[in-house]
Amino acid sequence: MKKIIAAFFEAFLTKNLSSHQKRIMKAIIINIGDEILIGQIVNTNAAWMAGELNVYGIDVLSMITVSDEKEAIVNAVESAICDADLVLMTGGLGPTKDDITKKTLCDLFGDELEFHQESFDNIARILLQFGREPDDRYRIQAMMPKNAQILINKMGTAPGMWFEKEGKIVVSMPGVPKEMMYLMSKKVLPILQSRNIIQEIVHITFICYGKGETDLSEMLESFELSLPPYIKLAYLPNTGNGYIRLRLSGRGNDRKELEDELKLKSEELKLQLGNLIFGMNEESLENALSKILLEKNLSLSIAESCTGGKIAHKITSIAGCSKYFMGSVVAYSNELKIDLLGVNPETIQKFGAVSEETVIEMAIGAKKRFKTDYVISTSGIAGPDGGTEAKPVGTIWIAIAHPDGVLSKKLKLGNLRERNIEMTSNIAINTLRLLLLNELKEDLKPTY
Repeated sequence: MKKIIAAFFEAFLTKNLSSHQKRIMKAIIINIGDEILIGQIVNTNAAWMAGELNVYGIDVLSMITVSDEKEAIVNAVESAICDADLVLMTGGLGPTKDDITKKTLCDLFGDELEFHQESFDNIARILLQFGREPDDRYRIQAMMPKNAQILINKMGTAPGMWFEKEGKIVVSMPGVPKEMMYLMSKKVLPILQSRNIIQEIVHITFICYGKGETDLSEMLESFELSLPPYIKLAYLPNTGNGYIRLRLSGRGNDRKELEDELKLKSEELKLQLGNLIFGMNEESLENALSKILLEKNLSLSIAESCTGGKIAHKITSIAGCSKYFMGSVVAYSNELKIDLLGVNPETIQKFGAVSEETVIEMAIGAKKRFKTDYVISTSGIAGPDGGTEAKPVGTIWIAIAHPDGVLSKKLKLGNLRERNIEMTSNIAINTLRLLLLNELKEDLKPTY
């Protein structure tokens, strides 16, 4: 009986894995250009290409930038062919003498150049738009490798070239971003897809706030163990704003099957993490808060000191915020805290501007002035200086005035000013989000 069960299990596992076992294509991106190496321009091509390849289930092993020299190009291509199935190159395809990529690749693949009429016609079409005729320079540009597949570039005068050797693919494209993007989108990726050599990949991305990567990993340990080998969970933390993206990725041949399975796993993930998840893909905390305020028909105002208007900026970055956001005060000085928000001078004298007592009175004063359902207030020492032994840099208080009282929280952050402002703003917005969802932390208690 045990042997029968074992055999059945092995057959079941093999059957269920077979549709997900298609070989993953590996790619290397090579960008050619001295202007990149000397920092004259930023290499945005590689990032865009990597993103597109990921959508198509192609893994990028590395991104390489080389100079406009034959030896450097040859070495990079030969090395890339050894490690990858697909090599994507940009740059060095113009009509000037320093653009040597075409001739270098022709020599590397044992090919020879010949006049390519379709490329010349495309060049003539583009020049005609500017009232020009193609001269001998453009006839030279229309000389293409005889045995390569030529990819006509409707966005520019330099065609792309597709070489193949012993199952390896090398594609050369112009370095101009819009031309490269056209060839990738209209030529390269469709050709790869038509050959049925690209494995399907499906992503579902959630965004979390309130726990660190290690804590989330511990919470999801059993969930990760339950994932089949063709579904992976990636943790993508952003130390600047405290967001952690959780990306579920599935690979296989049947896209519909992957989408259905990822949806089921996504529901399991949401059940485990609850309101630690605030959105998907590129959503922000302020976007999540906006939805709740609109749904509950609530109003909000803000009183900021150390965050200097950052919270108000985040709130007003969301379209439609005028339906719930009434306004804000940046009361940086003690005088404005007293005059505009009604903070008692004795409170500041006794406890200081950076104190629970002051930030609570700021929230109460703003609530009375703006007549809103909720108020967020902040006061602290953002840094990099201004701290004391009792209140070091990074000591920040936030408060939220609500219909039943005020909640307050002390933050102990670092000495990086911009990060402190960003983190304080996000923590304050998230605290209000959790309050509205009845998901308060234990240390947030009403103070009156």
